[in-house]
Amino acid sequence: MTITKLDEYSVGDYVGHRMEELGVRDYFVVPGDTNMILLDSLLIHSGLRMVECCNELNTGYAADGYARTSEAKTAVVVIPYTVGGLSILNAIAGSCSERLKIIVISGCPATSVLAGDKETHHTPSPSNKDQALHAFQGVTAAAVRAECFKSATNVIDDAIIKCVQQSLPVYIELPSDIAGTPCPFPIPLAQKVEEATQPNQNRAALEAVKNVWNSSHRPVLLLGSHAQVWLSRSSIHRLVERLGCAVLCQPNGRWISESHPQYWGIFWPGLLNPEGEKVVLDSDLWLALGVSWSDLHTLSIDPRKENHRLINLQHDVVELPGQKIIDSINLSDLISAMINSDAIRPAEFILSSKPPYLADIQAKIRNSNDALTVRSLLSGIQTLVQKNSTLVVDTGDTWFAASHVMLPDGADLHMQIPYASIGWSVPAALGAQVARSQGRVIVMVGDGGFQMTAQEISTMIRMKLNPIIFLFNNLGYKTETAVHDGPYNYPANWDYAKLATSFFDKPHAQPPNPYVTEKTENGEEMPVFAEKVHTQADLLRVIEKANVESGKLAFLECCIQPDDMTPELKVLGEKVGRGVSK
Repeated sequence: MTITKLDEYSVGDYVGHRMEELGVRDYFVVPGDTNMILLDSLLIHSGLRMVECCNELNTGYAADGYARTSEAKTAVVVIPYTVGGLSILNAIAGSCSERLKIIVISGCPATSVLAGDKETHHTPSPSNKDQALHAFQGVTAAAVRAECFKSATNVIDDAIIKCVQQSLPVYIELPSDIAGTPCPFPIPLAQKVEEATQPNQNRAALEAVKNVWNSSHRPVLLLGSHAQVWLSRSSIHRLVERLGCAVLCQPNGRWISESHPQYWGIFWPGLLNPEGEKVVLDSDLWLALGVSWSDLHTLSIDPRKENHRLINLQHDVVELPGQKIIDSINLSDLISAMINSDAIRPAEFILSSKPPYLADIQAKIRNSNDALTVRSLLSGIQTLVQKNSTLVVDTGDTWFAASHVMLPDGADLHMQIPYASIGWSVPAALGAQVARSQGRVIVMVGDGGFQMTAQEISTMIRMKLNPIIFLFNNLGYKTETAVHDGPYNYPANWDYAKLATSFFDKPHAQPPNPYVTEKTENGEEMPVFAEKVHTQADLLRVIEKANVESGKLAFLECCIQPDDMTPELKVLGEKVGRGVSK
């Protein structure tokens, strides 16, 4: 960053400085007339990389993936006023359900325009210039607007601090005239966070957890997806070994080495791993860490009836049996205290054997013209998952399919189960690949979900990213057909492989972008390959190609028969379908 004079330091520069302090290295944008002054300021910061997405909804999904996988566990998006805000709102609602730290910065008209009565573009009516501001209040820790340049930096900092402390998204509107206004250089963000930190009740929480834990005889530890957001894998392993009990993960909370002797598989009652489910149901205490109790997680149990044996550890609260609640805790510090506490006794009940691993659904791939099946496809995906891979899995049967893929130590998996927004995975994979460039992202997405956010393939190609995308083309919304079939469940079939390559074309003029120094050569090698996979021989061939051409985006359209689905989807359809038909 180069600022030659103090009076050149603006509110926009202030935002960039705060991003760098948070550890953010990339931010996602859609430009508009209200945010360009801010974008110009951010471009000065050489430590920040701008990632332009195709639309605002996709910036939100990309930020979601980035917040899950980056070391900062924080993401930033910059969007235009109202039209951008209302477009990204759905993605931020999903991030709210996962307690992700995402800072949404929306440009907005100059303060004089906002204060006037003149009709303004991007507003639903002359009198309603606050629609996006109001809409975000339900899905953020703060939804604010900088009303004047004197208080702008405090408004920005207050929102960022809420994002950090509450582990929730925030929304900030920054008028275009304020973004370029000079302001003082900021004091360190860590200092302001510390000043805003309230005393916690960790000591009382530790004592209460200890008392309940030490009185149990057959405890288990349950891990949910929020544990990935708040705690490192190493701290989870230390806690697991300190407690000494069986550990099960929710399908989107696989945040422990699956070779660990205490790991007992996925806990998805009524759908997966009946041996592990029995261990949980037979236990007298569930220590649930970052667990979500959504209806999709708990198809065959009622969590409200389990409170008598449940310790629920969340970001800022501990819920204990007897409806006792201790709030204002710091979860990370509480977990460290539990690891280091000699007062917490290791579990005495030792499980004698482990269940068979769920990968038994996989089928050997034959070098033949036999039709591709879900089972053989899972075996193929398994061969590509490495220790630094990140699986990003869309809503639908791919949830269950991914649950049959074993994760090597160091591999991550991300799903969005509570909010279950179809199409989330493709732009989320963009964010994850940007954040975790040392390994390849592997995407599992259905054809219906892909049609919702397909554009972001073009961003991956433009940035020369190299994820592997498995498109499960089973000709429709198969999760919906399993629940309740109807003519509305069958979108048009696309030539997906051809579409993927169409996102890369030679520019018709040079230079195609005058702000980029590198030239686009006519003979430039296509940074993507796309293939249709009909047979098992096709699958073997494209897996080899994905390994050989590892620097390219690999787009694999897997043509599956419409009635080929996991056993779990059939069960889900029966359970949920009964509720739909009532």
